[in-house]
Amino acid sequence: MKLYNLSKMKNKIFYLSFISYCLGVASYSFAEDFFDPKLLSLQSGIDPNSIDLSQFEKANSVPEGKYNITVYINKRDMGSMDVTFVKGSDGHISAEFTKPMLGELGVNLASIPTLQKLSDDEKITALGDYIPDAFVKTNLSKLNMEISIPQIYMDNRANGYVPEGMLENGIPAILLSYQLNGNHSRNKSQRETQNNDNAFLSLRGGVNLGAWRLRSNYRYYYSNSEGRRNYSNQTSTFSNTYVMRAINALRGEVLVGESSTGSNVFDSIPFKGIKLFSNEKMLPSSMRGFAPEINGIAQSNARITVSQNGNVVYQTYVAPGPFSIRDLYPTGSSGNLQVNISEEDGSERTFVYPYSSLPVMLRPGGVKYEVTAGEYNGNLTRSSKRAKFVLGSLIYGLPHDVTLYGGSLFSKDYFSGVMGTGISLGNFGALSVDITHAAASFISGDRKEGQSFRIKYSKSLTSTGTNVDLTALRYSTRHFFSFSDFNTHNYQLSDGVAPWLGLRQRSSFRTALSQSLGKYGSIYLSGSRTDYWDSNTETTQLSTGYNGNFKGVNYNVSYAIDYRKSDSRNDWPKNHQISFNVNVPFSLFTNEEHLRNMSSNYYISKNNRGNYSQQMGLHGSLLDRDLSYSLSQSMGNNNQESNSSISMNYNTSKGSLSGGYNYSSSSSSFNAGVNGGMVIHSGGVTLARTLGNSVVLVEAPDADGTLLNQGNGKIDMFGYAVAPNVNEYAKNTIGLNVNTLPDDVTLPKTSQNVYPTKGAVVKAKFPTRVGMQALISLTYEGGTIPFGAIAKLGDNDATEENTSIVGDNGQLYMSGLPDSGTLLIQWGNSHSASCSAHYTHLKDIAVTEDNPVRKINLTCQ
Repeated sequence: MKLYNLSKMKNKIFYLSFISYCLGVASYSFAEDFFDPKLLSLQSGIDPNSIDLSQFEKANSVPEGKYNITVYINKRDMGSMDVTFVKGSDGHISAEFTKPMLGELGVNLASIPTLQKLSDDEKITALGDYIPDAFVKTNLSKLNMEISIPQIYMDNRANGYVPEGMLENGIPAILLSYQLNGNHSRNKSQRETQNNDNAFLSLRGGVNLGAWRLRSNYRYYYSNSEGRRNYSNQTSTFSNTYVMRAINALRGEVLVGESSTGSNVFDSIPFKGIKLFSNEKMLPSSMRGFAPEINGIAQSNARITVSQNGNVVYQTYVAPGPFSIRDLYPTGSSGNLQVNISEEDGSERTFVYPYSSLPVMLRPGGVKYEVTAGEYNGNLTRSSKRAKFVLGSLIYGLPHDVTLYGGSLFSKDYFSGVMGTGISLGNFGALSVDITHAAASFISGDRKEGQSFRIKYSKSLTSTGTNVDLTALRYSTRHFFSFSDFNTHNYQLSDGVAPWLGLRQRSSFRTALSQSLGKYGSIYLSGSRTDYWDSNTETTQLSTGYNGNFKGVNYNVSYAIDYRKSDSRNDWPKNHQISFNVNVPFSLFTNEEHLRNMSSNYYISKNNRGNYSQQMGLHGSLLDRDLSYSLSQSMGNNNQESNSSISMNYNTSKGSLSGGYNYSSSSSSFNAGVNGGMVIHSGGVTLARTLGNSVVLVEAPDADGTLLNQGNGKIDMFGYAVAPNVNEYAKNTIGLNVNTLPDDVTLPKTSQNVYPTKGAVVKAKFPTRVGMQALISLTYEGGTIPFGAIAKLGDNDATEENTSIVGDNGQLYMSGLPDSGTLLIQWGNSHSASCSAHYTHLKDIAVTEDNPVRKINLTCQ
């Protein structure tokens, strides 16, 4: 059966339906509406009784065929689906369902005995025969279908729920993301010239087989210097190599290899071993993270609307009596929620629910877990104990916006335990407090026991625009050793590691605050301070500033402090810096296309040593913003050299290229890079600009050059493209841009839904119809073909029939036509109610670039 090109036939079908309605004759002698074909304007020779208009006699009826339409079930939008309509034994045309389709729509199959007896591929047409009081209403002019099923037969699912049977592990494939860049520089002085070459390669590879995922990182670094000092160095490493798969029954995953533990309970620990852990993304999207449980009482059938910052974030309908909203989508870290109850009589009640959260918090009944067994695998020091350990942690959401969390870590000479709680304090923000106790035994015989206390706080005042993003305070007693401290104690730091990273923290504090000033911009403040045991070392960072916009001109004023103090005389220099930056878009002054994407900027800064630097630049983009460029000139005082630079970046659907050149009186450098990704599959190798964790491999034969509606993919010459960064365990609608299709290629359907698991390569195949498009005027025995007649391409080699509907005055649109062929026309059930029309040399008919539809006149015989 043909899947109609609805985007081009919608108006025609609607017109046919409208004419059919106007010509319908209501007769008391019929139990149903009846369209009398005698009222049609027919040429002589056509028997009105031979015309079959039964498919137009019901307002809810559609012509037989397969359609891609939007499905609503109990007024909830379930997205687009392919639905086949067939004629039943009673002569009525009905939608055809299967058990998996109904399960996808949220029907509780286990509660309906008549459905349990059916196989998964058995067709269901009369839905009401299987589900009491269920009915289907199709509106083809709006391309939608409304299904009504009593709530008792529906799963009480949270928004965003995806049945396990719909999840796709994808196809066998090899994935590879790559980044390669290099640099050549020349530094001149009075005594010498030094030439330096550097290259860096990063690969992220993987293999998919069923539900299993193999992943690994590879990095290669090369450096070479020639001049007064000659040296050469190269290193290559593999890291984060592991095999993993999902375990749906546990809503989690198992991983074997190299990875890191979670960081919500314990500090993250790099390890080699095995980890079993929950994946929150396997929950319905509305049940992830933390959101408050909102309770209330409705006096009648009421509409409940939840808003935040003036935006509606949730709406539902409830019966009279108490109600509870548990599937509210996470709405950020904080901000008051406004709840509106609209009763049947038009009365409304509103109350405000103060809301704040922290990353560790979960909604009531929410669970996060982790069990890890392995050995320490950190690279902070050149060597380490590599102690074997077992770790377990659990986070559990309680009622009243309270979350409990804790865990234990066991090793041969080490133990630590954590216990804590997070709570939403309503108007006063969100707070979490925990304590960690640790005991460590060393080779020297020393045993150290200590505690670490941690407090986190977050708050947002939406009424004033004040946001405390996250404030954290931690204090550890003298003899507290984290597991990383225990493994690296008395070992030499690796090359390039900052010296204070090998010290044991005593206390740390960090915060980030912002204040919106409305149309006058915003101000911000962030800072951190850390000190250490057995050392006078301190690290301090502070940054504050103001962001503003004046008639499209963006500007920023900032002040920053960066300070490192240590026991040695070689303290890192204290750096105080004030800066000003302004960016002026050229779109403020011109509508010229090549200038609208350009802007200029100016930056100046001064530090506490009296050094200032300034930079002027010009930035822009060309070729639909695929090519971006930047030119800049910098200068300063105190013998700072002036520097000129130019850089460019070119993005394609297959990857990105970059390059740059810098020059000053004593040095010059050139750099270049390329990055992208590829998917190797049974159909070949498909390149992409980026990949991401889960991707969709789109197949559309003969549609090379067609753009995807998601990401930046484009169908290649082999008929493939990659849609990157799709959402795992969720519905993703993948579509093709029909405006970029090659001439004489049409799509029976332009979008479809996929539901990938984590790391999957899901294949979305779009059948294409290759051939010419034509608007055909049909005549038959001196008159026109009756409207509503079905036209079919004879001798069709395609897997689906190529059919269409004849409109008024014998007008017929068809696509996918060969240069020569035969059209078979049928308007009734008898042989006399049919004819055929042969055409040749369709390619010889001229078309324009804007309109590839050919126009021909044919006589049907």
